[in-house]
Amino acid sequence: MFNFLEEIKENIRTPLELDSFNLINVAGHLLYVEGHLGLVTLSKELVSFKVKGGVIIVEGQNMILAELSENTLKICGIIKKVEQV
Repeated sequence: MFNFLEEIKENIRTPLELDSFNLINVAGHLLYVEGHLGLVTLSKELVSFKVKGGVIIVEGQNMILAELSENTLKICGIIKKVEQV
């Protein structure tokens, strides 16, 4: 028998079950990240954080960490470069 609520529970991902990460760069002034695994470096010119499969490095100017939660973060400032190593 089909159980709607059981189907939803089986298909919902929790933060610990994320397969990867998502980055949203808004006009080079805001970077929103889902699925990070922790900060590595934090300064006004450099922010780096772990993701599944490596580290993301964000370079820019006057950057601040505007929001940080268990699996999301938001960086504001002038974002010049985003790369995965």
